[in-house]
Amino acid sequence: MISLTDNLPQFSVLSAEMVKINCLFDSYKDDDSVMFWVQDDDKCVIAMTDGNMIIHNNNADFAELLEFVNVLSPACVFSDIETLEKLNRLPDENINVVYKKADIKVQAQGDTLSSDELYKLLDVDGLSLPDYPHFAVDYCRRLNHGFADYFALRDKCAVITFNSGDKAIINGLASHQKGFGTVALNGILQKNFGRDFLACCRDSVLPFYLKNGFEKLYNAGYWVKNK
Repeated sequence: MISLTDNLPQFSVLSAEMVKINCLFDSYKDDDSVMFWVQDDDKCVIAMTDGNMIIHNNNADFAELLEFVNVLSPACVFSDIETLEKLNRLPDENINVVYKKADIKVQAQGDTLSSDELYKLLDVDGLSLPDYPHFAVDYCRRLNHGFADYFALRDKCAVITFNSGDKAIINGLASHQKGFGTVALNGILQKNFGRDFLACCRDSVLPFYLKNGFEKLYNAGYWVKNK
C-alpha cells in the first residue's frame, strides 16, 4: 500500500530522485501543499508539489504504483528511465545523472546577488525555470533555512544547489562567458565540500561534467503531460 508519510526512509544507493525528495522534505515537510508517500517495505518513495511528481524506485510494486500515478495524474514525473518506461511515461529527452565527491577546498570569491539578479543570470535557453515569483519564494525559503547555496559572478555565471545532509544537487547552472561554467561549478563544489554531489544534465551538456571530473551514474528523465 502507498501511504502518506511524515518520515522518509534512508537508502544507501545514491539517487537523484531521493536527493530531490529529501531536499523538498527538509524545506516543506510542514507544508500541506507538498505531499510525500511511501510504499510498503520502502519499495518506493514519492513526492508531489504543484503537480510535479518525483519517484524513487526501490523495487516498487508497479501494478499499484501505476494505478496511483494514473489517479493523481501529475503534470510532470521525474524518475529513472526504467521506472518511467514501466509507468508508460517515456520522456522526450534523456537526462544523465552524474556524480562527484565535492573535494575542492580553495576558497572561490563570488558576488552577493539578489534573487532577481540570480534569476536573470539563470534564465537562459536550456534551463526550465518556474516563473520568478515562485522561484523567489522557493529559493529564499531554502536559502534561509540552510538548504540551498549559490555561487555567482555578476554578468558572467551562476549556479544554485539544494542540499540535504551530506548530499547536494545542482538546480541550475548558467554561464554567459566562455570558461565561466567551470568557474561556477568549482565555486559551488567548494561551498559543498565533503558532500556527495549530483547533477542532472542533457546529453549535450554531459561532456562538460565529464571533463570536470564527474562520472555518469544512470539515465533518468522528465515526462511532461501533453507534450
